[in-house]
Amino acid sequence: MGLRILHVAISDDWEASRNFGEYEVSTRGVGLFDDGYIRATTASGLAEVLQQRYADLQLPLLLLVIDVDALANVGVSVEWSETSAGVPSSPRIMGILPMDEEVIVATLAIAREQGRLQAPDVSAFDVAP
Repeated sequence: MGLRILHVAISDDWEASRNFGEYEVSTRGVGLFDDGYIRATTASGLAEVLQQRYADLQLPLLLLVIDVDALANVGVSVEWSETSAGVPSSPRIMGILPMDEEVIVATLAIAREQGRLQAPDVSAFDVAP
């Protein structure tokens, strides 16, 4: 079992991609080919991503748990952006995300409670801190 990272997907985008077997959305309203990568996050960065990017969106959201080693096995690398202090921060998936069970370990619904998005518990998935 390898290191896992997370990606927030709009449910409609994820479902529409099923017909093709691959997912090409970087983030809300931005495609992979516009950004050059698919944005991902870690367990500690998830709450911030939800509140900054998706808090005002009323569409259903999913949290994808992605296996980094499985991505590498299909030829898709993950690069990490760095803070100004040179500390790795946000993972970037540098290609199309295959929608297979080796790569996508789990797909979890993101709930909204009292108007606020709630990050699902990912402690069982060995997600990068």
